[in-house]
Amino acid sequence: RVRYKFASFWNRNHALRQLQRTAKNYHTMLEAEKKEKAQSALRAHSSSIGGSRRQAKIAEETVTKPEKLQPFIKEEVLVGIYNDVFPCTAEQFFTLLFSDDSKFTNEYHAARKDSNLVMGQWHAADEYDGQVREVAFRSLCKSPIYPRDTAMTESQHAVLSPDKKIFVFETVQQAHDVPFGSYFEIHCRWHLETIAENSSTIDIKVGAHFKKWCVIQFKIKTGAVNKYKKEVELMLETARSYIKRCTSGGETNNQSSTPSVTPDCN
Repeated sequence: RVRYKFASFWNRNHALRQLQRTAKNYHTMLEAEKKEKAQSALRAHSSSIGGSRRQAKIAEETVTKPEKLQPFIKEEVLVGIYNDVFPCTAEQFFTLLFSDDSKFTNEYHAARKDSNLVMGQWHAADEYDGQVREVAFRSLCKSPIYPRDTAMTESQHAVLSPDKKIFVFETVQQAHDVPFGSYFEIHCRWHLETIAENSSTIDIKVGAHFKKWCVIQFKIKTGAVNKYKKEVELMLETARSYIKRCTSGGETNNQSSTPSVTPDCN
């Protein structure tokens, strides 16, 4: 009279445990995605706040910091891609290249053939130390499976140590028009430390942080790192040329003097 029955209760129990485990992992993944979305929204909100139009100046770290300060990037995804000596101090690196008065960012994006560049002003944020700002532009895509160009949003975070010898510059890039673009962000950290009167060590790390799981995750990670290596080469080449123009003619006969710092270089 019984037409259907389980051939093995072990198989039935095994399948049930697999389904329960999968459901639990799925809900955990959803919670993680919600948390990542909240952090991304917080970073974007902090970086895009208009704030006052005061002169750009990196806020120095204080001895006592609020406990609510959060990390700007995910350090665990970063891998080292560049380490060398750069011909300026850590303080000059910000003042010449990334202050609100500097034209370096415009020159760099022009060299990349980006378009529609819009830069916000540096301002303090309650969630992070230092200062933040947002840069938006359209970037050309070279991959045949990508569109001709894509809108990019880059949140930037900058901190100068109290003695002005260490400068940390962090960025989070989000591509809006590429396949799986909403799944990941490109996190990067530049760390400079002054070692001489006009030189500092520079260490650059980058990595792809995934806000949710993606089937081609490994390929995207590898491609993002290789792509950023090429961008760093162009950025450093442009930076050296820009700094040379800014500091040329600033030296005097006094051996103890340093080149003058002029952010607005033509």
